[in-house]
Amino acid sequence: MAAKVHVDSSVGERRLRPIYDWLDNGNNKKALQEAEKVLKKQPNFQCAKVLKALALLRLGKEDECMQLLDAVRTEIPCDDSTLQAMTICYREIHNRMLAAERICEIYEAATKKEPNNEELLTHLFMSYVRVADYKKQQQTAMALYKLKPKNPYYFWAVMSVVMQAHKADEKLAKTVVLPLAERMVKKFVSDGKIEAEQEVQLYLMILEMQGKYDEALQVVEGPLGEKLISYVFIPLKRASLLMKLERWRDTNILYKLLLREDMDRWSYYMDYFTSALALLDSGQNDSAKVADSVTPTDSDGSIDARWQVADCTLEMCKDFLSLLLSENEALSRRLRGPYLAYLEFYRRLHERGDNPEEFLGDIVELFMRYFRNFGDKPCCVSDLKMFLPLLPNNRTKDFIQKVNETVGLREGELPSSIRRMQQHISSVQLSRCVGCHMDLNVVDKLALASSLLQYYDHGHTFNRDVLQTEFACNDPYALLAAHILYDVWVDTGSSQHIYDAILVLEYALTVSPSNFHIKLLLLRFYTILGAGGAAHRVYELLDVKHMQLDSLGYYHCNHIFVTGQLAATSALYEATLKFFTGNYKDSADHLTFSYKFGSFLKIEEFVEFRERLKNSLHYALVTIERILFELVISKNFLDTVKYIEGMDVTPEKDKVDWDNLQDNRDVQVITSWDPHLRQVSKEIEHQIFLDDMSFLRIRNLTVRCLAAAVDIGCANESNSPDPKQQHHSDNVEPVMNGEIKDDAISVPRYETFVKICDELLSLYESFTANPTIQVSQNVIGAPLPSRLYGYLASSSCCVLLELFGLIKLLIQDNEDESLTKMASTAAELVTSAVRKASGMIKVHGSDGTDQLAGRRGVLEYVVNTVEMISFAAILCGVGHSLVRPFKATLIGKSKKKKKNCNNQRNQQSQLRRIEVLNKLVSELQGAAEELDSALEYWESLPPTLSVISIFAEDLPSHLQALCLFESEHGNQNGCCNSTRSGLGSAVDTKLYDSHMSSLREIRNLLQVKIKYLSSVKI
Repeated sequence: MAAKVHVDSSVGERRLRPIYDWLDNGNNKKALQEAEKVLKKQPNFQCAKVLKALALLRLGKEDECMQLLDAVRTEIPCDDSTLQAMTICYREIHNRMLAAERICEIYEAATKKEPNNEELLTHLFMSYVRVADYKKQQQTAMALYKLKPKNPYYFWAVMSVVMQAHKADEKLAKTVVLPLAERMVKKFVSDGKIEAEQEVQLYLMILEMQGKYDEALQVVEGPLGEKLISYVFIPLKRASLLMKLERWRDTNILYKLLLREDMDRWSYYMDYFTSALALLDSGQNDSAKVADSVTPTDSDGSIDARWQVADCTLEMCKDFLSLLLSENEALSRRLRGPYLAYLEFYRRLHERGDNPEEFLGDIVELFMRYFRNFGDKPCCVSDLKMFLPLLPNNRTKDFIQKVNETVGLREGELPSSIRRMQQHISSVQLSRCVGCHMDLNVVDKLALASSLLQYYDHGHTFNRDVLQTEFACNDPYALLAAHILYDVWVDTGSSQHIYDAILVLEYALTVSPSNFHIKLLLLRFYTILGAGGAAHRVYELLDVKHMQLDSLGYYHCNHIFVTGQLAATSALYEATLKFFTGNYKDSADHLTFSYKFGSFLKIEEFVEFRERLKNSLHYALVTIERILFELVISKNFLDTVKYIEGMDVTPEKDKVDWDNLQDNRDVQVITSWDPHLRQVSKEIEHQIFLDDMSFLRIRNLTVRCLAAAVDIGCANESNSPDPKQQHHSDNVEPVMNGEIKDDAISVPRYETFVKICDELLSLYESFTANPTIQVSQNVIGAPLPSRLYGYLASSSCCVLLELFGLIKLLIQDNEDESLTKMASTAAELVTSAVRKASGMIKVHGSDGTDQLAGRRGVLEYVVNTVEMISFAAILCGVGHSLVRPFKATLIGKSKKKKKNCNNQRNQQSQLRRIEVLNKLVSELQGAAEELDSALEYWESLPPTLSVISIFAEDLPSHLQALCLFESEHGNQNGCCNSTRSGLGSAVDTKLYDSHMSSLREIRNLLQVKIKYLSSVKI
């Protein structure tokens, strides 16, 4: 019998192999054919059915796939191949929560059928891990342990209890859940069953979560600590526990010993200073311990004795730092830590109100001691930057003078080696950090930029052996020049200087194609000029992927739409959302592997990581923007309805978890050497977060309002009440005089719509009553201003509110004058916005204007206006759905005699409604056509060289040829008639092509909207 089963199994595997191969190769049609062949021979072959379902799913036939899977599920399969195939199927379906639940259900059924199957129970446990059902995890793990008494299964149960503590409130966790987990581990400790290091680490984690640091320290120092085989883990864990217990003397000595082993570990210094200053504040004196520690052979105060004493006075701390410094200077390769430790100690004493110079000496000399040793290293300025605010204003010139003396380059002298060049770069960066560049006027700043480009050009001689994947050693000169040109743009507002910066950076990128600092600045500058296409190409060069889509993606994703690059917007939104939706699966896999390999300390991190991405502000914003974008580009009302239904937008439910939204964005991604006051501060970060949160609120309510309006229109057109409210609608009578008048529009639908509209109105009024201030553009590291400001500057929200009010009046039986007035107001607002946009385009395109300076602002206003027309078209479609049944009624009744005057009045009222709606649609069409004409004029403007480099004459000749000009002839007006060549011509082309492609895409969308409006006219 066993042999027969084996033969059947091998035959089945042989028949399934071609199906697997076709699926792996992506040929799903062939896989489907092979599966059907197998099922003809074996109609009850469960695995073949599931593989057929998988092929159907990948062919886009999800309904057929689900029917087949449901049929197999009722058969309660237990073989691993079938269950694994079903798991793959469910993971690939659109509804991931449903999929996770179904996976749990199939394994629950299988384990009920075969309760002693260890493999099935393991898969069931992992399925609960994926849905974070910690209680069922615990039960399944204990069932596994009873079946097979293995330590990993038992500690799966313990970890599941610990995770329940994370979900429970703090009081319940500390009084019930965590004590249970502790008892479970203690039982194993007392029975001597602890085997692995991970089990001890889990025990320590449980004790620490309860604040039982004494017991945790006893574990580390006791017999169980011997199982902690990691050399690094034990001393660090011991030091951490001593710190939490505030045993400052032991903590201080331990960190001194750790620093003896690793003098460059910055976290050791931080904790050393914390413990030393805490000892000082507590009044404990450990000086007597010095004599006790010193042996007869080292009574002269040798080094070995001084490592064993806690430093409880400032003098002792100073002596210890001197000890570290002397040991460091004896090394063949000096470390930075001991030098920076003096600056950190100075900072701590300064914050305490002590006089640090009394103990540590002159602050300038401390800086110079570091600079003399590490001024030729790229890390020099980033190390010193955090301590520069300690430098008094009256000492900055003295500091910079000493730095320049150390560099030793006379004015105009070029460095003769890489070391001297890097020292010079550090000196210029430090000058900028202390504010020397802020005091310069525009002419001096441009002269400095030109000088830096001279140094940059000379630096190419040191790049002969640099690989394409490495940063060129002279790149900082180009970056500094770009920063200074940005300063000039902030001062003057002239796009000429941003353009110059782009030329410099584009040239630098050809030499150093891997330098992401250059790409980030180019991305910012192209976006400032409204060149969304050029910015998108730079963004693609950055190769942003995985977590960077959340931490860095906002820099481009938040602004690409308003530059008119609609195709790029769609691709970018899709790539971003694909990462976030895929994160759920990936993080679940990480969790299952953590349980499998006993990495319990990582489980909490992975759960927090998953929640952090789930509650990402950028994720929420892109999700809402993607929905609105698809509504904007929809071709007709039917497409709009299908998309809203497909996205499962539920107006009555706000899916954004506002209380837990997190800002995962790296707002300091651009390296800046600006003074402390012009760095991205916590206040700026908070302001950026609040601005985008406000924008998300208004856009989220807009989506819900539009979805609720479309839902009402569909319900009226289909003449079918909301199935969820069917039991209510049976008792709802048509109500007149300001109430709902159509049976198809149920009360809950209408109330939801009104409620959301009121929320939107209240939010908009709060924004207009209390406007926020934009983050200053002089902070080059800060993200560009939120789209909130451009959106509120347009009439979009006002128009939407008027049209939502119009939909309410169409549902109700209010006075026709109110309807006419509201439609007229909405049309006037749209017309006014279009005329304003047309005026901006004409002014922008007139002779003598800086065309690049205001291009982004004009584009943003135009795109917001087109979006407004798109949403207005959708709401006209809703109005069409609400009014069209009335016209059908009128046509039917016109053949009959009117029974009374009341019917005539109702029919006249209905006719007026149709006229009002048609007039609104006609005016919207006219506005769209007018805007299209203005864009056509803008598109017809000839390409011109908008800006001329102001410092081109001072550049090296080959830089002029490659980057700026081929020849230059001044005319009598002081203008330059130049022939563009090389990169200069390439930048012109990028700017022009980006602008033209934006206008083409916007105009194409406008044509679609004009047709959309034609389709909703009655």
